[in-house]
Amino acid sequence: MNNIKTVEENIKKILNHWGFGEICSSIYAVLSLSDKPLTARELSRKIGYAYTTTINALNHSIGLGHIRKMRKDGSNVYYIDADISDIVKEELIKFVKVLEDTKKSIHTLDEKYRLRLKGLLKTINNSIQFLKKSLEVG
Repeated sequence: MNNIKTVEENIKKILNHWGFGEICSSIYAVLSLSDKPLTARELSRKIGYAYTTTINALNHSIGLGHIRKMRKDGSNVYYIDADISDIVKEELIKFVKVLEDTKKSIHTLDEKYRLRLKGLLKTINNSIQFLKKSLEVG
């Protein structure tokens, strides 16, 4: 596997981890390494999915606001409108919110439950601190 393909695969893994589907992750990975916007047919060939499946995934991704479509030379072409790092940061911020909500909900429980969840609460606190520091550095 060449270096570009290795990076594409790793970007796909990152996005899959954050809940992006296989096809959308593949599209993001290919577009993030492309030196020009690509047509749906070009993307379809590069990611190995049917054209109609690729179009559906592109429309979904456009709805999320990360990919844009424009007309060029009589065809629609697609490009990433957000850096992959922005997408990861966005997902980290969402995860911090989930952790904070979980922490708050644990604190509403009776003491016996809070004691039972003491280890989880410590892990949540550490994770929140770590992620917030990471977000400040980036």
